[in-house]
Amino acid sequence: MVLNKNYLESTSFLQDEQAIFNSVHNIVMAIDYQGRITIFNPTSERVFNIPAEKALGHLISEVLPGTGLLKVLKTGKPHIGRKFVAGNALWVVNRTPVIQNGAIVGAIGVAQEVTELQYLAEELEETNRIRGTLETIFDSARDGYLAINNEGRVILINEAMAGLLGVTVAEATGRHVTEIAPDTGLQLIPRNSKTQIGEVARINGRDTVVMRYPIYQQGKIAGAVSKVMFNDVEQLIALAGKLNALRREQGAQRKETERVPGARFQVNDIIGSCPSMSRLKETIRRVAQRPSTVLIRGESGTGKELVAHALHTVSPRRNGPFVKVNCAAVPENLLESELFGYQEGAFTGARKGGQTGKFEQANGGTIFLDEIGDMPLAMQAKLLRVLQDREIERLGDNRTRQVDVRVVAATNRDIEGLIRQGQFREDLYYRLNVISLHIPPLRERLPDLHGLAHHFIDKFNLEFGLSIRDLSPEVWSLLQEYNWPGNVRELENVIERAFNLVEGETIQTGHLPQYLLKLHREVRRPVADRTLPALLEEVEKEALIEALATSGGNKMQAARALGISRAWLYKKMKQYGIQL
Repeated sequence: MVLNKNYLESTSFLQDEQAIFNSVHNIVMAIDYQGRITIFNPTSERVFNIPAEKALGHLISEVLPGTGLLKVLKTGKPHIGRKFVAGNALWVVNRTPVIQNGAIVGAIGVAQEVTELQYLAEELEETNRIRGTLETIFDSARDGYLAINNEGRVILINEAMAGLLGVTVAEATGRHVTEIAPDTGLQLIPRNSKTQIGEVARINGRDTVVMRYPIYQQGKIAGAVSKVMFNDVEQLIALAGKLNALRREQGAQRKETERVPGARFQVNDIIGSCPSMSRLKETIRRVAQRPSTVLIRGESGTGKELVAHALHTVSPRRNGPFVKVNCAAVPENLLESELFGYQEGAFTGARKGGQTGKFEQANGGTIFLDEIGDMPLAMQAKLLRVLQDREIERLGDNRTRQVDVRVVAATNRDIEGLIRQGQFREDLYYRLNVISLHIPPLRERLPDLHGLAHHFIDKFNLEFGLSIRDLSPEVWSLLQEYNWPGNVRELENVIERAFNLVEGETIQTGHLPQYLLKLHREVRRPVADRTLPALLEEVEKEALIEALATSGGNKMQAARALGISRAWLYKKMKQYGIQL
């Protein structure tokens, strides 16, 4: 191909060598026959942190001592593929002499960063190592595995399955599955895309228990896998007997354990990996090691009790009792005796021998005061004394008793607002608020929705004896759009409701409450005069009315169905003017 001379002359960037070097992402550096720098492009400036004006025209030995360009200039021999480190990166450089009319008139070096290439090579090596490990595990597994493609031909089989079928791995690979296992039904999976768990299949004259499931690639079925769960049905019967015996034993142990109060959840039971939840879990681990009082704040249903349990289980008090008191659920006239206990004869109807209060029961451990914002003012003064002096006094007793208790409190109320209204003691607030932990509402951590939903799916699969795999894409979309006023507790209730209606392996929109479906329709319907907050409020109001109607006006049941506290239910009823 012949280029037009006028075209070349009109292309200014080809005429300007310096412009070309300046636009190259690589390091480009050149010296003349005296060793003075003639080219020092912007990448060189950035990497070596030297401005071009302090490099150009200066001897390279003064600007960058130790460079190989001087050796190339002296010997005339190029350096190819030499490595060096500059900044925090690894570079590979080619240095070559510049020759004109048979004489060396300078040298030039061009360097390429290879740090990323090195990382990729290391990742590839690690991937190959993991693949080799997985293949070794697969081949040595005692369970039989067999995989087919869409045509029903065997693409993978391990020694255990081959032995069960009476063939070798080499004989089975590539053949149609019906030729080596005619009764397994595996060839039907790519057609109906249904997972089969615990199916009985006859293999080589033996009744086995198998699992069959489709293989997906880029959203399409590419084949199927069969796993032999039990080589013989008799094994399953024997295992079921052992499992029943174990459950009976665990039931007896649980009854014994329930006699001693204790925390049930740990930090790892808190589902969430978004930044705010990761910081919360790390803070829990640090705070738990100290004896200071903790105030947990968050909306109803966010999991404040779960955090309180986690604080106890990772603390030095983990072997001590964990005692919970719901300050809103205990009647005001009984709260003092519940917390501090009473002596025999302290009041009419007092139990013979008296009663130990929750603070004494929690001695050496943790007491969790839930709904602390609803505690009566008179009790707040007595609680303040306990926090200050670490001692309690039973009703009807003049003797004080020392208690070694860590106090963890929680509330969904606006404590500062209650202080301004005179409904909460400011001095108690400062005693409680030594360390404050805030749990974000679900609407502010929607990336955790997927993990939470699957956690509840796994939970209810065990409770209901089902095998639900997932939610439909439409359900996922709907859950992402919803505001979740009841937070994680409401999500759990929505999933549990779906489990009572679901047929098949996927939860569909028809299994969700009507108020969620109405929101789904309203959000997609064009609206001219209603904002999304207005639509959400409308749906929230209808959900409250529906729950109250379903419960026959029982507010406790309605609050439980919505996944919110009774206090929150009253607040919302007042907000929307709902009367019964």
